[in-house]
Amino acid sequence: MEHFKLIITLVDRGKGGKAVDLYRNHHLHFDFACLGAGTASSKILNYFGLDETLKELVWTLAPESRIPRLLGEVRRVLDLDTPGKGILFTIPLTGISAQIPPVLIKPEYEETEEPSMEKKNTQPQGHPYQLILTIVNRGNSDQVMEAARTAGAKGGTVINARRVGFEDVQNVLGFTLQPEKEIVAILVPTGQKLPVMQAITREAGLKTDCRGVLFSLPVDDILGLQELL
Repeated sequence: MEHFKLIITLVDRGKGGKAVDLYRNHHLHFDFACLGAGTASSKILNYFGLDETLKELVWTLAPESRIPRLLGEVRRVLDLDTPGKGILFTIPLTGISAQIPPVLIKPEYEETEEPSMEKKNTQPQGHPYQLILTIVNRGNSDQVMEAARTAGAKGGTVINARRVGFEDVQNVLGFTLQPEKEIVAILVPTGQKLPVMQAITREAGLKTDCRGVLFSLPVDDILGLQELL
């Protein structure tokens, strides 16, 4: 079974489109961008060569098998070997909603009978917590949280984002995607990950009006959330 990773690309504001174009050429149809500002001191920024604090963060889902070749091209196109040009890192996913793998593995989407739940990603075990990230159309974060709470989740955080390069994935999936997005981040014990993702998929998944894309990331340690311990 193919494993998946989250690619996070951090570049100066206005340069995220260059990364998206590159990922689109590799048939990676799920890209989301957040605008942000660096908070490090000027001394630290200078040390890392990041002299501009206004940044664009591009999140991209990709099959693990494509990562090595992709990173070489990203390094060259975005000039990441030059200090200050940007940062890229990858995070292994421990789960992903079932509608996504057919789009990422094949250039063209084929409608199939999907399993009712996520594709499980057999990453190394032992992580006590999971961060579930659900990306939905703006205004639908409440539906995500209501569904998550029915499965035992305690709360979450909502981040505003926007869809980038979404024309291609609209053609692939066959329906319209709204560019303005909300990212709902929910931290749960590993034992709750599956039921919470199942609940969100049913109520706010890609085949609902919320058009939710969800995946989970491993978390080793947490502080300040005693209700999860």
